[in-house]
Amino acid sequence: MIHRCRWLWLAFFVSLLAGSHSFGADYQLVTGEMMTGEPLAPDARGVIIKRADGSISERVPWTNFTQAALQEFAKALPKQQKLLEPFLIEDEPEPVKKARQEVRFTAPPRLDRPDLKAGLGALFSSPLSLTLLLLVYFANLYAAFEISLFRNYPIPLVVGIAAVAPVIGPIIFLCMPTHIPKEETQEVLEHTPEQIAYEHAVAAEHGAAEEQAGGHAIGHGAPVHSAATVYQRGSTMFNRRFFETKMSGFLRMVPGEAEKDMVIFVKSARGEYVAQRLSKALQNELYLQVMKAGASSEIAIPYSEIYEIQIRHKDAA
Repeated sequence: MIHRCRWLWLAFFVSLLAGSHSFGADYQLVTGEMMTGEPLAPDARGVIIKRADGSISERVPWTNFTQAALQEFAKALPKQQKLLEPFLIEDEPEPVKKARQEVRFTAPPRLDRPDLKAGLGALFSSPLSLTLLLLVYFANLYAAFEISLFRNYPIPLVVGIAAVAPVIGPIIFLCMPTHIPKEETQEVLEHTPEQIAYEHAVAAEHGAAEEQAGGHAIGHGAPVHSAATVYQRGSTMFNRRFFETKMSGFLRMVPGEAEKDMVIFVKSARGEYVAQRLSKALQNELYLQVMKAGASSEIAIPYSEIYEIQIRHKDAA
């Protein structure tokens, strides 16, 4: 009977040992070591392991265990999940591979190339070319206007031809000689230097004869004046040098004896003017001092617009 009880106590002791051993688990450290036992007193600092032989380890920090060991602790200590959550690293899900998108190339808009067979018609195919053509056309008309003044041709004639034949028309008139009217040419011929000298000599002889006869007719009859000196465009180049050499007396503030009774008659594209003196002669224009309504005024006339200049007595018609 005693032997049977002994075997029963032995079986019970062996079962206890087997149960205690099965209750423990293996926990791997990050250093590679293994700790086997029952976790005790878990807190934020770590856990104590009760080994199978009954010994108790020091408190091991949670950071010393691998993720697999921490997962085992989470299963063995379900009530301490909040302590383990900061140390557990969730497995990242594998990235979902997106389907490869097909790249489609879209050609950008491009300007149409000009037609090689378009010819001159391509000049009128864009607003820019039309604007440039209009600018050239109006410049052609303005050039025709200036050439008509320079060559003394009628403005409507030159500008009209330039409108019909751009560029070519103004070039033709520019190459032509300056136009001089027939009546003006005849007047110039009548007042050549020889004719003027002859008229001066006749006037002097006539005056001497009247003085010998008593000279009374001069006081009662019409006075006799010397013929006017005429300078015509075409035979004379009107510029600054001409006025400074031929009419230097009229450029003085006080005219000399030869100029005090003479006036300057100017026929130009802007009109006809009678001046007592010349204010100044610049590089491109002449300034006349004329009388208007009892007051003197200054008028500027470009050399290119002067047709004729006469030096005559102030009482001459």
